[in-house]
Amino acid sequence: MIARVRARLGWAVLAVHLAFAGSAMAESAPAKLPAVSVMVVDVQAALQQSLAAKGIRAQRDQYLQTFQGELDGNRASLKEMEADLVKQKSTMAPEAWQQKARSFEQQVFEFNQRFQRNNQAVEKSFRTAMGALSDALAQVTEELAGEMGANLVLPKSQIFLHDPRMEMTQQVVERLNKKYPSVPFPAPTIEGATPPKSPPSAKKK
Repeated sequence: MIARVRARLGWAVLAVHLAFAGSAMAESAPAKLPAVSVMVVDVQAALQQSLAAKGIRAQRDQYLQTFQGELDGNRASLKEMEADLVKQKSTMAPEAWQQKARSFEQQVFEFNQRFQRNNQAVEKSFRTAMGALSDALAQVTEELAGEMGANLVLPKSQIFLHDPRMEMTQQVVERLNKKYPSVPFPAPTIEGATPPKSPPSAKKK
């Protein structure tokens, strides 16, 4: 049985060890540590290069573009309202104009809030999808480590020097692409708004 220890965020270290077979050792005679067999994985490269990661980024960009198109239309309307407000200043009573100006400022404020909520919703979905991909990466790395006889897996970013034969990044990416060519990208949920439809390319065939 292989057990893994992994950090969900950051992937500081993924350690894999083999359980001892046979009967338990007596307390007076503790077992010796096993000989270390190291496997190295470039975690960031694996997450960047995998098919699933590329799909996640594409879906994030499509949602952002959809929201941006909607916001651009609202921004154009606000600019027209601002221009009309400037023209009306000389023809309206001061109090009436001030009231209209305050209403316009409120709409601008709500527009900016909506822009922030949209972006935050997309980024939350992006983080969720990348978290699922990180879990998948840990799973396939553990499987490969078991097959290769490795009992310790280290991220390449934390190693100064290593034997190139220890690196299994490409093999991990290939297995990840085969088992998890894609992962779900949750539709961004915006408070007080109807969830957007999935981008065309994100829909399942």
